[in-house]
Amino acid sequence: MIYLLENTDLLNNEFISAAIGGLSLQRLKRLDELGMEPDRINCAAAYLMLRYALKREYGIKEAPEFTFGKNGKPYLKNESGIYFSLSHCRNSCACVVSGSETAVDIADIRRISDRTAKYFCTKEELEAVNSSENKENELVKLWAVKECYSKLDGSGLHMDYRSIGEKEKAMIKVIKGERYFAAVCCKEDAKAVKLTAEQCLSF
Repeated sequence: MIYLLENTDLLNNEFISAAIGGLSLQRLKRLDELGMEPDRINCAAAYLMLRYALKREYGIKEAPEFTFGKNGKPYLKNESGIYFSLSHCRNSCACVVSGSETAVDIADIRRISDRTAKYFCTKEELEAVNSSENKENELVKLWAVKECYSKLDGSGLHMDYRSIGEKEKAMIKVIKGERYFAAVCCKEDAKAVKLTAEQCLSF
């Protein structure tokens, strides 16, 4: 299941204050490391979405602690067989929980420069994008898909995104929001559930 929280850019410091009681000490430390309010809001929101998902799908009510794999990918410290991934952009957050390795990425719909596009697109992909009706949307969608795939093992930006081919891209489901594209990879049927800020705070 993929959970989405939209319009986080409309939240403010009051949300963070309300969220504090639902964050683990580990997440509070991470929150303290962030200086900008939007980053702090999204950091808190994504974690609370995970809490909501774990409670809904597995009956886990405790605030989860994380451990990290060799590439820095987070896992649940005290739960085996449950996998998750978190992502946020400027205006929205995404969370996916699964019984197998999973990943999610969410990206703002925005203009991507030609220079950046060449960094993650092959020549063939650029040709397809340039011939599409909406170049901006196609580039953002492609970025989200490749970013999602790279998060499966935590490789992230260390991976050459141009090496991600059609077979790998076919593993990713894309969800279009009004202001974003979300890309998710999991073996289960990733149905989307939109949450409210109030639901996130119902810990």
